[in-house]
Amino acid sequence: MKRTMTRRVAIAVSSVAMTLGWPALAHHGWGYYDTATPLYFSGRVVTVTWRNPHPQVTIEVEANTLPRNWNTLPIPPELAELDFAKTLAAVRASAPPGRWTLDLAPINRLERWGMPREPRPGDRLQAIGFPSCNDRHVARPALIVLDGVGVRQQSVALPAGCSGTPRG
Repeated sequence: MKRTMTRRVAIAVSSVAMTLGWPALAHHGWGYYDTATPLYFSGRVVTVTWRNPHPQVTIEVEANTLPRNWNTLPIPPELAELDFAKTLAAVRASAPPGRWTLDLAPINRLERWGMPREPRPGDRLQAIGFPSCNDRHVARPALIVLDGVGVRQQSVALPAGCSGTPRG
C-alpha cells in the first residue's frame, strides 16, 4: 500500500514538473519570430529589463527608412559563420516607427559574446532582427550594436519562423 502511494505521488509530481517545464523550453526558440523578414532597427533606448531568461530593451524607432550605411554594421565572426550575410541581404526595410521591444539573448551569453555593458535609457541602439509573428512591435534581434560594438544574439542556424511557438 505504502509503495503504491509513493509511486502515485512520484508520478503526480513528475507530471506537474513536466507541464510547468514546457513554457521554459518553448521560450528559447526562434519559431515565434518571422525569420523570413529581417528588419533594420535604429533608435534610442526607452526602457531596459535586465534579467534572465531574456533581457528586454525597448527602443523608440523614429525613421522608417534605411540609412545609407545601414549594412556596414560590425558583424562578429561567430555570426558570420551562421550565414548572417544571407540575413543581411534579405533586409528590405527599417522597422516601422514606434516603440519596439527587443528580446535579447540571456545575460551570460551577452557577456560571453562581448556586450560592452548593460544598455541604459537614452543609448542609441541598432539591430538586425525579426518581428514577432503575433505581438505588434516585438522583435528578436540576431545582431545588436551598442557603443559601436556588434554583439550576436543568434547561436544557431535560423529555422523557419512563425511556427506558433510561444515567446515565453
